[in-house]
Amino acid sequence: MEKKDAGFSVAAKLCEFAATLPGVFLPGGTDRAWVIALMLFLILAAQRAWKQCAGFAALYGILSLLLYLIRFHGIRMMVFSEFHVFLFWWMTPVFMAAWDLVSTPPGALSAFFARVHAPTGAILGMLVIFRFFPTIRAELRGLRESMHNRGLTGPGQVFRHPGNTFEYILVPMLLRCLQISDQLAVSAAARGIDTPGPRYSYYERKLRARDVLAAALYAGGILMLLLIGGTK
Repeated sequence: MEKKDAGFSVAAKLCEFAATLPGVFLPGGTDRAWVIALMLFLILAAQRAWKQCAGFAALYGILSLLLYLIRFHGIRMMVFSEFHVFLFWWMTPVFMAAWDLVSTPPGALSAFFARVHAPTGAILGMLVIFRFFPTIRAELRGLRESMHNRGLTGPGQVFRHPGNTFEYILVPMLLRCLQISDQLAVSAAARGIDTPGPRYSYYERKLRARDVLAAALYAGGILMLLLIGGTK
């Protein structure tokens, strides 16, 4: 059953990410980084990922402004060096392409890699990695609310008893990690992860015309940038 949404397929996003790497890292990548970033903003806008567009636009705008002030007005950074500002500005297209890929629903990722006959262990490892940070963030949010209800998050409590505060956070998180790992193992077994034969997914999706068009236009744009750069 196909889940209809505005996002591109996993295959198109993989093509997008694979094309971004040579576009950024091959010689001359610093000169075309802003063009690649603009193309990726169009990719995100086509998927109606407005929140991601706004976040990356703010980040890229701030980095571009800092880089301009450093280059043409001689300002000096107090915390980060000029090299770090330039590095993050240069790598922003890679971050955008990678985020577009990893923000794909895990079910869609596993369904795609299962169709291309990727090893089951690799699929499970990938899903665990992709879901680790969102899960930890949700657990920390619940833990913070629980500590707040018990009066354990006040500045006085934290500064007077930093060791106890660290223990209040570490021990519940370790216990939750153990519980979540057990739940994941039971869930995978219940869903027949070890069962031989073909498996089907709610996220089964074939390539659509818009996926092929977006991947072709983006890869073609990167290729054109590389050819233009090679003729200079």
